Amino acid sequence: MDGAAANVEDSAVDIVQDLDRLKLLIVFDALLVEGNLGRAAEKLGKTPSAISRNLRQLRDHYGQEVFYRTGKGMIPTPFAESLRLRIRALVSEANALLYPGPDKAASPGPLLHHPPLALNQWSEAGPDSTELARRLAVSARDADPVQRFAGYIAMIGNAAGQTRPMSLSEAEDAFGILLSGAIADAQVGAFLIALRSRGLMSQELAGFSRAARQHSQLPAIGNGPADLDWPAYLSPRAQGIPLFIHAARLVASAGYKVVLHGYDGGIVHQAFDHANLHVAPSTRALSSTNSVAFLPIGYFAPGVSKLAALYPLFMMPNAAHFIAAMLNPGAAGTTLAGQRGGEHPKLHRDTARLLGWDTFGVLSGQRDAAQIIAGKGQDLFLLQAEETTDHWVVGPTVQKSKQHPHAAGFTRLETWQAIWDGYFEPPTAIGEIIETTAVALKLLGGSEASLTNTREFARELWARRRRETS
Repeated sequence: MDGAAANVEDSAVDIVQDLDRLKLLIVFDALLVEGNLGRAAEKLGKTPSAISRNLRQLRDHYGQEVFYRTGKGMIPTPFAESLRLRIRALVSEANALLYPGPDKAASPGPLLHHPPLALNQWSEAGPDSTELARRLAVSARDADPVQRFAGYIAMIGNAAGQTRPMSLSEAEDAFGILLSGAIADAQVGAFLIALRSRGLMSQELAGFSRAARQHSQLPAIGNGPADLDWPAYLSPRAQGIPLFIHAARLVASAGYKVVLHGYDGGIVHQAFDHANLHVAPSTRALSSTNSVAFLPIGYFAPGVSKLAALYPLFMMPNAAHFIAAMLNPGAAGTTLAGQRGGEHPKLHRDTARLLGWDTFGVLSGQRDAAQIIAGKGQDLFLLQAEETTDHWVVGPTVQKSKQHPHAAGFTRLETWQAIWDGYFEPPTAIGEIIETTAVALKLLGGSEASLTNTREFARELWARRRRETS
């Protein structure tokens, strides 16, 4: 075979490979639209195993994950979400070229720019994706906030295949309208339920968080009085002793200003009152407070607090419970958040990255505050200097102690204070405090800090603590 023939054959192979990659984009689009592997397979006339194989090929091609598998389906990663508009436009244009219809010209033109909604496979019962997108686009530009918000509800709450996530700017606008009080209660409920049923996307949480912080007039991240932000939104039903507060006190004793925030009157609020630690009356008071302080959410973000208080009416968390961890009222450059095992475990870390924050850590566990749990392995998702890393940390070994404060008639908070004061020294509890402190110090120390070194420092801080430390 001469050189020219070889080049022709190589070109043919390249064309076939490129066509195969284009088919992967069709699968990519179907998964973005449907959010479910089985439904995507049905739309494309493929088997779920074939779609799963294509998904692996997409991951290999891009060199990173493109979807998280969760109990609610396939959640796109921030990278996949960034490609959504371009992929949807490409597939929509391909459909328009293949099936132009009697009233559409088949001549070349620019790619379609309507928002991504669904594959153009519809029954006669509803509008096609272009028409539905046009209606929503008109609603989104409406000057009337009630009508504009109605468009956002339709955008996220329609039937499968007829919906799409909001962009960051759309989510910011939607939540700003919600906090303004300009819409009907029915719209608030519909919006929150639609989000909960489908699941929050990172760009939506980023937009909500930005709107909530702006509504509360909070300073830009990194420009506030705090060094470490520690969200602590424990459920009223949460059991156990809030040992992470002692860890925050140790971090503060190392010279950092730590701000915890959580529910008004909750266990964290009660613990600060019990130990005479500082409860700040406002964000302004944080600049002159002691090195560790607690700020109730009702004091600085009453709108978000009211939404979170709707839990008993829905019997499930809503968007406000996710937003609370992103408020950062002290505008610290570093946040250490806790998260129960959920459908999207990296949601808050991915959101922080979209917002351009510098250092953010999420520690999975059994409570909505960062705390190492004895005898358990936990995920630690870190964002440091625009780099994301995933770690696995193991809590201290559970050790039996002869001292049982509860058995001696101590209350939950009395037990908590007695551990700090040294009247009771259960090894397991002390181990949890030290390990939690070590994680916080690692975040504050930057990417070069090691848990081995911060653990030793945490032990020193525990050994030299003083009862009057605050």
